[in-house]
Amino acid sequence: MGRREKPVEAAEPALRRLAEWLREQRKEAKLTYRQLADRTNYHPTTLQRAAAGRSVPSWKVVEAVVRECGGDLKTARRKWSQANYWAHVPHPSRTRRLRAPRRVDPEQVDSFADLRRAMHEMRRKADWPSLRELDRRARDRGARLPSSTLALVLKGEAPLRKPVFLAYMDVCGVKEARRALWAAAWDRTNNARTPLPVNSRTYHSEFVRAMQSSSAGTPTDTLFRLWMTLRTNLAAERDEGPAHPAAAGREGTDDNPSLLV
Repeated sequence: MGRREKPVEAAEPALRRLAEWLREQRKEAKLTYRQLADRTNYHPTTLQRAAAGRSVPSWKVVEAVVRECGGDLKTARRKWSQANYWAHVPHPSRTRRLRAPRRVDPEQVDSFADLRRAMHEMRRKADWPSLRELDRRARDRGARLPSSTLALVLKGEAPLRKPVFLAYMDVCGVKEARRALWAAAWDRTNNARTPLPVNSRTYHSEFVRAMQSSSAGTPTDTLFRLWMTLRTNLAAERDEGPAHPAAAGREGTDDNPSLLV
């Protein structure tokens, strides 16, 4: 009689359920790990580790075990996908999650945390390719996705730059129409966290916009504050900055906007 297996000690519930289910499949088939190894061509230690719950096994190992034990491959795929998903997605504030997050809608994204969560979902739908595999696919397309950089991005420890985001979606097989929506979500999120430069050009745009909408009910005190701020800011820029040598004759351009004040 073989030794009893140690209890599954997986901290992640989804990984623990997968390991326990794999053990049940083997026991119901009345196979030892050595017998299972002869049928699957995997080493007994590899099969024991797959059911230990310490890490997520590869899908090929899970598929081989379930197939030889006569289990349901559809159930196996679902349990493996859940375990793999939660192994890659960090829990916010180290709290235990109660259920899988809902699908992220690109039109409702308002943070880079949502974008990273969507990236995990894209990778899951692509059958969890390794970071090296993603970099290889990107190289074939003339781009770069260094695995070390991508790992930091997915953990939220490095900024998510747009070229990386676009290349990532491409190698994960995201459809072009969806990529356009996600690109717009990145632009919207990035613009929301990047303040406009506070200078005379900024206040001039705001002043013109307020003047154009004054007939719709823009308060007079708002117009007055914008006008005063614009004059003060423009005077400060003229005092601090060097004169533009080509400023003459360029009124109304972006470099020297005409001010009706």
